[in-house]
Amino acid sequence: MFASEIAGVDAICKDNSNDDPPAIGQPFPFWNIVSAKDGSISAYEDGVLLHSAYNPKREAEQAVANSDFPECRAAVFFGFGLGYAVEAYALRFPDRAVIVVEPDAARFFASLALIDWTAVFVSKECIAALACPPHTVVSFIEKYGASRCAFFSVPSQTAHASHYFDTLRTLVERNRRKDDINAATLERFAKRWLKNSCKNINNYALMRGVSAYAGKAQGIPFTIVAAGPSLEDSLPYLSEIKKRSVIVCVETALRACLRAGVEPDFIVVGDPQYYAYRHIAGLTSKSSVLVAEIAVYPSVFSFPCRDFALSSSLFPIGKWFERRIGKKGDLGAGGSVASAAWNFAYAAGASEIYCCGLDFAFPGKKTHIKGSMFEEGTHETSVRTFPAETQNLPLLFSAGAEEACDYDGKSVPTDSRMKMFAWWFESRLASCPDAKTYTFCRSGIAIPGIEPAGLRSFLEKPDITTRKKEFIKKSEASEKGAPPDKESFESALGEFLREIDSLRKIAEDGKRICENALADDMNTASVDSTAAGKCGGACADGCGADTAAATRTLADDGARQRILRTLADIDAAILKSSVKDAVSLALPSGMRFADLGESGDKKGDTFRESLLRSRLFYAALSLATSECEKYFQPFHASMNGGF
Repeated sequence: MFASEIAGVDAICKDNSNDDPPAIGQPFPFWNIVSAKDGSISAYEDGVLLHSAYNPKREAEQAVANSDFPECRAAVFFGFGLGYAVEAYALRFPDRAVIVVEPDAARFFASLALIDWTAVFVSKECIAALACPPHTVVSFIEKYGASRCAFFSVPSQTAHASHYFDTLRTLVERNRRKDDINAATLERFAKRWLKNSCKNINNYALMRGVSAYAGKAQGIPFTIVAAGPSLEDSLPYLSEIKKRSVIVCVETALRACLRAGVEPDFIVVGDPQYYAYRHIAGLTSKSSVLVAEIAVYPSVFSFPCRDFALSSSLFPIGKWFERRIGKKGDLGAGGSVASAAWNFAYAAGASEIYCCGLDFAFPGKKTHIKGSMFEEGTHETSVRTFPAETQNLPLLFSAGAEEACDYDGKSVPTDSRMKMFAWWFESRLASCPDAKTYTFCRSGIAIPGIEPAGLRSFLEKPDITTRKKEFIKKSEASEKGAPPDKESFESALGEFLREIDSLRKIAEDGKRICENALADDMNTASVDSTAAGKCGGACADGCGADTAAATRTLADDGARQRILRTLADIDAAILKSSVKDAVSLALPSGMRFADLGESGDKKGDTFRESLLRSRLFYAALSLATSECEKYFQPFHASMNGGF
């Protein structure tokens, strides 16, 4: 929610039409500087007051105070006028990052001459995004996550570049939606990713990384083969396309490619679920290199192909091992496996990247190319009363039916999920202006940055079969991206297992302390109740019962504080654990390590409530570490005998 949005600003501007602040002068071409009622300065732009006519600082302080929320990590200012709100935020939250966005750098430097920005520049982190393209600004915001940023945007302060800021708002909302989707996906598939990563982890010691191919395909075109319905148009020419480019095929399109008699140079598998493996199950592609990360379904690594290459993992276990034995090569995340395929081509140094079947739409109300597992599945179960066309309807509208424009300006059916994938390409291409990307399909969503290309003209390109073989041979002979030595991997694996065991013991200690304290607290409560019954509470007759109760309470308070400090130390040890992120995948939904940093006092818990909350978390953490150990059980025996 944008703070427009700052309450009262526009009202103040209107209310002072008959009581304008006295003019000071116009030292800048865009502002008329005036004096506010409190003696500070304000400004007009195009007849509109940018800040309060009475007290600009107080106005800014109120706006900042109303913007706080628990998980806020940064403040983003879309425009800022003279800078009062930026200063107020930095003073109130010096431990948070501040991002100021202004397409006209002159306004930023003018504000420095009028307002003291010292507090901003000495804050935890300050980013001045001046005259930056919108996609660049979004990349700064992504560092913190759009959902963890407070946004400030006042219409009078953004009117000079309304189109620019409107574009930014659109991009931010897209990122928020992406974050929501990622969070939901993580919650749904966390344990699957954990289990797959554990089972596949030894592949780090066996397989090269995709970084082996990085930058070695200079001057060589690549073709991404996706499984959209429009692939049907390019499929008859795929063998000729392969002679003129490196073929990178997504798993869903492999079946169709093989039926056309073409084995891709590379196959990219990105989904950790079983159905992703089903796309390639029963197939063979002896000349292909299969690209995947360790979180894919384990059976993927039994696929009959020439070789495998690992990409850097998107998940905590893979990241943990990479920090110790070397990165495999990042292919990023864009929702669709086609985005990973494009990233692979770009990282390899492709001179041009062409796309087949990259529709992100349902032209002709079809979801996939003929011959894909999805398409075959509907036709295998098709009957007169429930035809394939009807079976496709849930897929067509599962994410909300929408419309988009193709490359000919015609309307094409799609959904919100496909639009999100298309936007990823738009965003990624905007950040890689050197990447020339084309599509052979005109019936899919028209994506800015991807130009339509004629297949006929492409087929006039020279045969590069020899150059392609040299690129692959040179890449696979290089030391870059090579698997780590056996000793390094086994050392890392041993460290990981020890860290898991240590975290489990810490969690069990915390659980035991909580259980003992809860039992003692119940006994104390029982004794206090008996004492209170003897004297009816505090009394002044010198019976001494209240004094004894008070003494005991004080002693208990001291004991309680010691227990809480001990639990705080346990929480700190948990948060320092290098494997906590990996274990988090096995925690129940809604449990977060971030909650450990919040004291009972901050959450408003009583002593007993704090103990109960902590016990629940420690118990869940203990079970999560045990689950990780269970998945790694096959490796325990291997530690002594080797792999």
